[in-house]
Amino acid sequence: MERYRPVPLLWPPLNIGHRGAAGEAPENTFAAFELATRQGADGIELDVHLSADGVPVVIHDPRLRRTTSGSGWVRNHRVAQLKHLDAGSWFNRRYPSKAR
Repeated sequence: MERYRPVPLLWPPLNIGHRGAAGEAPENTFAAFELATRQGADGIELDVHLSADGVPVVIHDPRLRRTTSGSGWVRNHRVAQLKHLDAGSWFNRRYPSKAR
């Protein structure tokens, strides 16, 4: 008995960089987006939250702690404050200058 039947594709699959090349560079950073592009990604999936002053900020979580040197909610910080956070040097030593 056949468990499933393959479905023919109507168009070629796309290679989408999830948060950029998040497994190899800090997620949702220019470094991750550039690397995904160099690796042949057809597109980039990214996440956006608004800062306290209404500016879109590329970050997955609504809170800063997991991926930046900050704490609290993205929405409670002005973009000028967020620009000073480190969002990548924790990942590895290859990206410290691109972490901000």
